[in-house]
Amino acid sequence: MTPIHEDEHLLVLHKPSGLLSVPGRGPDKQDCLASRVQAVYPEALVVHRLDQDTSGLLVMARGIEAQRRMSRLFETRQVHKRYVAVVAGQPEQTQQHEPSDAEGWRTIDGAILLDWERRPLHIVHPDGKHARSRWRALQSSSTATMVELEPVTGRTHQLRVHMQSIGHPMLGDALYAPAPVRALCPRLMLHAQSLAFAHPFTNVPMDFSAPTDWTAHAPYGHFTEEPAMSFEAFKQQALAEGFDEVLERSWEPNTVLDTHTHPFGVKARVTAGQMWLTQTDASGKSQKRYLTTGDEFTVAREEPHAEQYGPEGATYWVARKN
Repeated sequence: MTPIHEDEHLLVLHKPSGLLSVPGRGPDKQDCLASRVQAVYPEALVVHRLDQDTSGLLVMARGIEAQRRMSRLFETRQVHKRYVAVVAGQPEQTQQHEPSDAEGWRTIDGAILLDWERRPLHIVHPDGKHARSRWRALQSSSTATMVELEPVTGRTHQLRVHMQSIGHPMLGDALYAPAPVRALCPRLMLHAQSLAFAHPFTNVPMDFSAPTDWTAHAPYGHFTEEPAMSFEAFKQQALAEGFDEVLERSWEPNTVLDTHTHPFGVKARVTAGQMWLTQTDASGKSQKRYLTTGDEFTVAREEPHAEQYGPEGATYWVARKN
């Protein structure tokens, strides 16, 4: 999990859709952005979250004081966040009666309440907590509209609930979109695209952007998946690179291998489970990496390294060079 920005106080990261921000309940929900980051940066602390199905920019603090200062910026609304989403229909037409400013922004005011009987769903309800969102259309088609969104408050599922409340749920939304709208995309079409604030220690303006290739026209975005690699393909690739043998290895859950070396070089690809690999360079500096299905790593001959396997253990293909 490589930060897009790193300094002694802050980390700014890009969270993929489908990954939890923090651990959930149960052993199957422990993999999350926070734990992956903390495997490399043990001092990193959570400041805010994104929904599991939302992608985009997220900031973590390095240490208690940085967390306190950054949290204060969020609480006092000094962090400016912008999202992009693709929603069903044409909200500009259905919301013509709502006034807009010179830049096309309209406001949704709707108190949000947890629907206890259908949790984790939330609804707009007068008994809920005050919530306000701003939105404007960026591009429209006959079936959908790409909108820019700004949450003025920060309630759970706020942007999803507010757009659904005016009749324009987000494409791919498994919670708030009806089945035909949900089926239009393989993921929730909501992305935290920009984040701006004054650095909590230096007061220097910080402005980060993670644009998407989304559109209001089908297929709305390009969601390419890495083709699955076969063992035979990995083997042939490794042999072509000069490795001598290729085999499959499995490690039991929670196995820990302290720092050690091999009399051979290694190239490996994780095919199941998860592990943490700590490598130490010639200067004695170590780095801990989180690895899961599809990740590859190399270890040079006589290179000191340590391995720790997660609660599911891990299986990987390994090529050796004597």
